[in-house]
Amino acid sequence: MTMRTAIMLALLLPLAACDDAPAPVVEAKGPPALFVPGEYEVTALTETLRKADQFAPATKHKPGQSDVQTICSPAGPKPSPALFADKGDTCTATSDYAKNGRINMSFNCQRPGQGLLTLTLDGKYDEQSFEVEVATGTYFSGQGDYVLTQHLKGKRLGDCAAPAKAAG
Repeated sequence: MTMRTAIMLALLLPLAACDDAPAPVVEAKGPPALFVPGEYEVTALTETLRKADQFAPATKHKPGQSDVQTICSPAGPKPSPALFADKGDTCTATSDYAKNGRINMSFNCQRPGQGLLTLTLDGKYDEQSFEVEVATGTYFSGQGDYVLTQHLKGKRLGDCAAPAKAAG
């Protein structure tokens, strides 16, 4: 054995004794494929409000004001429109993409005693929350049409509460 081979073996033998297992590969967990149903605390911050006719906007919302509601989004492939619309509005989706952490939806809504609203929203969700930008335009039968933008954040509180049983 040559001196050079002896030195190489002396350097490599300690390395051969190392039996460190490779670190486990941790896969990054992405958002769920479908929106998670449940009860959400939804905070709606009104960012802008402007009138769309010559009358004062027919809404309770004011720029800079936050509203907080608790809303149930039942099981289904898409989030409930109730998460994004005002209480009492009846909405139908005109486009409803909510998949793999992205939400991009549009609704036509009816507000009792006033008329039509349209909502468009864009944002993201994960297992426990969502965050969207919502633009609302009204087409009321009377006066007070407006254009509104809001930033909504929803925090999942758990499963929806069971409906109360009727006394009987």
